[in-house]
Amino acid sequence: MQNNKLVILSAFYEPYMSGAEQMVKEVLERLGDRYETTLVTGRFSRTLAKAEKRNSFYLKRVGVGHKQIDKLLYPLLAAWEVKKIKPAVTHAIMESYAGGALVLVNYLLKDTKRILTLQSGDLDDPKKQKNIFIQLFWKIIHRSPDIVTAISTFLAKRAESLGVSRDKIFITPNGVDFSEITESTEKITNRVVCVARLSWEKGLDFLIKAWLEVIKKVPDAELVMVGDGDKRLEIESLIKELNIADSVVLMGNLPHRQTLIEIKKSEIFVCPSLAEGLGNVFIEAQACGVTPIGTRVGGIPDIIQDGMNGVLVEPKNTEAISQSIINLLSNKELNKRLAARGLETVRRFDWQKIIEEIDVIYKTK
Repeated sequence: MQNNKLVILSAFYEPYMSGAEQMVKEVLERLGDRYETTLVTGRFSRTLAKAEKRNSFYLKRVGVGHKQIDKLLYPLLAAWEVKKIKPAVTHAIMESYAGGALVLVNYLLKDTKRILTLQSGDLDDPKKQKNIFIQLFWKIIHRSPDIVTAISTFLAKRAESLGVSRDKIFITPNGVDFSEITESTEKITNRVVCVARLSWEKGLDFLIKAWLEVIKKVPDAELVMVGDGDKRLEIESLIKELNIADSVVLMGNLPHRQTLIEIKKSEIFVCPSLAEGLGNVFIEAQACGVTPIGTRVGGIPDIIQDGMNGVLVEPKNTEAISQSIINLLSNKELNKRLAARGLETVRRFDWQKIIEEIDVIYKTK
């Protein structure tokens, strides 16, 4: 393309990282030097520089350095930065603040190809749909871009239901960097791991209640929980109330590589999500050779085929969660078979393959 400028819109970036931000990072680091690339993100803290030059891209932070204020300002300020840069391609990752910015770009700069990546599963929850921002802009955000990419079949169907033409929708899932997976990590017998934000959409209270039944059948089982969040005090209280503290370890947040090691040391991965755009942690569990147990919500069924490369249960079903864990801990051969099959099927989530597909979308007129 004659104009080789690319702008990535993401309201959050380092040090505020989650699944969507990981896609941002992969795009920037693997594709950034193929274009004149700029990431426009929120500032959120006065300790963060307004601008930086990274190896393969420029980083521009907009806002006053206050998290709540900057979230509200982000759509307008980010769209204005796009107007100044005049890129050939503008790619917004996440259908909330970045998606709102992309809508404004449509009015400020006509000569840019606008791409929106759908990432969030919890925005479909009735509680979130009551949000005035979502009520006003939900359809507009989905219909405004030239192209919509979705990280799961579930999100692609949502876009279609909101009026996006099927020929404008592409599925580009989040992935895994296989080079980060440590080879020589010894398994710990009857160890179960959960990696998740301690927040409502992860359904962790159902896991804690299920764990009481697990240790009745497998007394030496251990549940390791990696992550932190606003539900931590509630979870700690529930663990204490059920008198299961001896078998549950709350590790808090860990660096990504250490998190992968904690997964790989375990025999089972479980996360009983109530909402999930895709579920990167289930991909990572399979890449680590660990059988995942997930729920039939959002994009998780894109990753887990029940009884083939993992186990799927209905959400909010404490008994199904406990029985699935007990079954896999008791039947080691079944567990090994599911884990081995997961190692085969997870190869389709290689980041390099996915990034190349995104690059084709950038270059397609």
